[in-house]
Amino acid sequence: MKINFKNNFYHYQYNNYNLNQPNFYGLNNTKDKALFVFDLDGTLATANQKQMNYIFKTAREHNCDIVYATGRTLKEFSELQEKIRNKSVILPNPDYLITNNGNFLYNNVDGILIENTKYQKELQHKSKFNRDIITNTIKKLSQKSKYQYSKEELSTLSNLEKVKLSDPEFYSSKITYYEWNPSKNMAEYFLAHDIEPKKFKRELIEQLAKNGIKVKFRENHYSKPIMDACKESILLQANSLRRDKDGSMAALFVSAGDKSSGIKFIKKQNNIKYSDILMAGNNDNDIPMAKITLKGSKFICLHDASNNLINYCRQLKENILLSTQNGADAIINGIEFFCKKR
Repeated sequence: MKINFKNNFYHYQYNNYNLNQPNFYGLNNTKDKALFVFDLDGTLATANQKQMNYIFKTAREHNCDIVYATGRTLKEFSELQEKIRNKSVILPNPDYLITNNGNFLYNNVDGILIENTKYQKELQHKSKFNRDIITNTIKKLSQKSKYQYSKEELSTLSNLEKVKLSDPEFYSSKITYYEWNPSKNMAEYFLAHDIEPKKFKRELIEQLAKNGIKVKFRENHYSKPIMDACKESILLQANSLRRDKDGSMAALFVSAGDKSSGIKFIKKQNNIKYSDILMAGNNDNDIPMAKITLKGSKFICLHDASNNLINYCRQLKENILLSTQNGADAIINGIEFFCKKR
């Protein structure tokens, strides 16, 4: 199958990039194993069937295993496949599936995705992740006076009693534990709008180090429409004292791994060079992937990516492509750019 890259649908211009063009001629030695790593939502999952076929065909031509790296769970991935299938597009099972932002890894065994328990053991060995210790540590930090609301501030909540019942351990704090997408390798917290995440993370790192625990962080900022659509228990925790003035809410994810953890594990298991890894993403949770470019891997940053991801990518001097396209168009844009021949 051939795709015409001269038409407007796939057209891109190199002179629009604010970064140096990568000096890269990799992913062309078909004797060496390589990796294509794609985020799903807003990225690969936007592909039509023609684009999907092209991406997989190109991967096989370059001896690339395909990896999906997503914040979704395995169940949510299956739901995404079904949703896309209803649009007459097949999203195949990948060779490897990284879920929960790097906290689980699945291998494709005869078409079935099987959890890689060796990855879990390695993740645990490196991080010493312990949800109970982490929760208790954050609980203690949350009781510090600088993280506590005054009685006067709490009295402004018309539903204070409900907040107390829903959140008995953290209700008076600017920090609260919550369960949005529970995982044994991850804990999630809301941070009030006036907390400086960098300072809080430094405090937490120092405390957890006493127990030999090393964690990964991911920050997220949920818009008002997203927050308003949550179930009541989360709405009580994301109350007016903690939210930004515009109704949005900041969250901090504390986890054993991130997307780069899964990629590095697959790389090591298959003896793949960093220079033979091509990735694409569009959100804050893809920043750990973009960081791997410092080791020689390549990253496609979508045009409509989050500001944090774009700003991070702009700081890097090589191995980054700021695409002028979105979704699967950007992936194809990047494949054509990075997989060029000598």
